[in-house]
Amino acid sequence: MKKSLCALTLVTLSFGSFADSAFGPSEDVQKFYQAFDTKNIPLSRMQSWPYYKYVSMNMQDFVAHGMVNIPAAVDPAKINSADIVFDLNQEFKGGQSFIENLIATQTKGFVVMKNNTLLAEFYDNGYNRGMTNNLQSASKTYAGVIIGRLVDKGLIDLDQTAAHYMPELKGSVIGAATIRDISNMASGIESLGDYHTQGSNGYEWELEIGLQTNGTPKGHLKAIQQAKASGALRGEKWEYSDQNTDTLGLIAETVSGKSMPELLGEIANDVGYQNTSAIAKTSDGSTSPAFGIDVSAIDYALFHQYIAEGKAGKSFYETAMDIQRDNLASSSTGKFLGQVSGKVSYGMQTYYIAEENILMSLGSFGQVGFSDLTSGISVINQQDWSINIDSDKALDAIERSIKIIKALR
Repeated sequence: MKKSLCALTLVTLSFGSFADSAFGPSEDVQKFYQAFDTKNIPLSRMQSWPYYKYVSMNMQDFVAHGMVNIPAAVDPAKINSADIVFDLNQEFKGGQSFIENLIATQTKGFVVMKNNTLLAEFYDNGYNRGMTNNLQSASKTYAGVIIGRLVDKGLIDLDQTAAHYMPELKGSVIGAATIRDISNMASGIESLGDYHTQGSNGYEWELEIGLQTNGTPKGHLKAIQQAKASGALRGEKWEYSDQNTDTLGLIAETVSGKSMPELLGEIANDVGYQNTSAIAKTSDGSTSPAFGIDVSAIDYALFHQYIAEGKAGKSFYETAMDIQRDNLASSSTGKFLGQVSGKVSYGMQTYYIAEENILMSLGSFGQVGFSDLTSGISVINQQDWSINIDSDKALDAIERSIKIIKALR
C-alpha cells in the first residue's frame, strides 16, 4: 500500500499512461474471480475489472473502429522446450514463489525464451498458448523498431521535423518537432491525462482510437494536429502521449508507401510469428500503434528475443540507448520505475535499464516485456491489473523478470 500511495504522488504528475482517475491501490482480488456474462459487458466498462481480462483477449469485439489482422510468419520460428526449465516454484522474495507472485499479479501469460527455446511458460485467467492479448502501450516499442528500420534505410532523418514528411502537420505543435524528439516523448505536446472522464484530453483521444464509445470522434489526424503545447521546450521534458506514437505510425506509412499492418507483417516474418496478430483501427481508418497491437505470449517473447539478439537495427539501438538525450530518468516517473532496477531511460518508444543492459516495453494493465542484450534472453508478462498501472505489481513484474534474467545468464 505504501508504494502505491507514494507512486500516486510521484507518477501521476508526469506520466499520461499512469495519470489516470483509476490509479491507486488495486481492487479487492475477490472481484477478479467473480463471474460475469461475457455477452453483456458494458462498453463503458470494457477496461474495468473484472471485464478487461476477457476484453483484452477479444479486442476485435469491443474496439469501436475494428481491427486489421496480420498473418503469422510465412516461415514460423521453430519453438523448442528446454530439457530443464526455470523452476518457478523456487522463492522469488519474502517467502513467495515465482508462481505465487505470477498469480498475485494477475498474470495471464508469462514466457521466458532464448534461442527459440522456452525456458519458462505460464498461463492463467482463461488465456492459453496461441491466444492473443492486447499490448496497450507496450505496442509503442513496435513503432520504435519500425522507425529505426526506416532510418537505417535512409527514408527518415531523426533530426528532420514531422511536417517535413507530413505537410498536413505544418503549423501544428507536433509538426515542428523532430522525429527524434517525438520518438523520445519530448515533442512539446501536452501529456494525455485522465482517460475516464468525458471531456478530458485522454478520454477524447480514446474516442479516436476506439477505446471509448460515448461521444463523437473529430478525426484521428485532426486530433493530432490540434494537440496542445505543454509549454516545455522540445527535447527537454519527457511528456507521455499516444499522439507521439501514432504520428510516427503515420509518418512510417507515408515514407514507406506501406500500411502499418504491412510494416508489422514484415516484423512478424522476420521474428517468426506463430500466430495471427492484429492492430486496432482509428476513427480515420488508419491504425494505432500507440496501444492497439494484439499478439500471443510466444510471439511477444519472440519479438523481445529479436531485440535481445541485436537484430532490430542500428538506429533503433542507438536511439533507444542514448542516455545522453534522455529526459525520463530524472523525472518522478523515471525514479519510480528505477526503484527495483536502477536508472531507467527512454528512447525510440522504449525503456532502457542501462545498469542491466535491458530494453523494456511497458503497457497499461501489466503488459511488460524485456530484452536482455547481454544474453539474448527475453521475458514477457501479459497481466490483468485492475488499473492502468498498479504500482506494487509493476515493480514486482520488473523485479521478477530481471531476477530471472540474471539467474539464467
